[in-house]
Amino acid sequence: MPEPAKKTEDPAEAPVGEPGVVKPDQTLVPHPTASTQGGTSATTQDANAAEGAHPPDTRQDLTGLFTEKPQSGEVIVGENITFVARVNAESLLKKPSVKWFKGKWMDLASKCGKHLQLKETYDRNTKVYTFEMHIIAAKANFAGGYRCEVSSKDKFDSCNFDLTVHEARAPEGLDIRAAFRRT
Repeated sequence: MPEPAKKTEDPAEAPVGEPGVVKPDQTLVPHPTASTQGGTSATTQDANAAEGAHPPDTRQDLTGLFTEKPQSGEVIVGENITFVARVNAESLLKKPSVKWFKGKWMDLASKCGKHLQLKETYDRNTKVYTFEMHIIAAKANFAGGYRCEVSSKDKFDSCNFDLTVHEARAPEGLDIRAAFRRT
């Protein structure tokens, strides 16, 4: 009975023509009993697994739409703050749509007015959409978590950020009680 061929880790040590082994100067020799599965042979799949090859990574963060995400910010009561999101539209088939949320689900599009403005601009030269959320004269109850969602056809991306609102500081040396003292 013939002795089975030894499996070697180094492809340079493998004999030429051994099925399923690829040398740097050699092409893949398929095993005679390998069946075709979905266009690739089982030997090719085994060789890819042995080399550590993985299917392409298609996680959401690699295909994100944002070129600039809104960053968390801090503001003092009564002051203004702007959050900016930029989207590169070169690879998009249609204009992206944006939604701004406070908390988990409150859509801010219906809350636009005196204290909240949403703006959208497009630069034709760079093909970049800029979406802005302006908070004007911030109040203490504006603090919390926000979310920006951008979608275009079959692509989607979202970003969470926080707004911290600090109480207004009283000017040093001013005592409010002095205004009510009798002289």
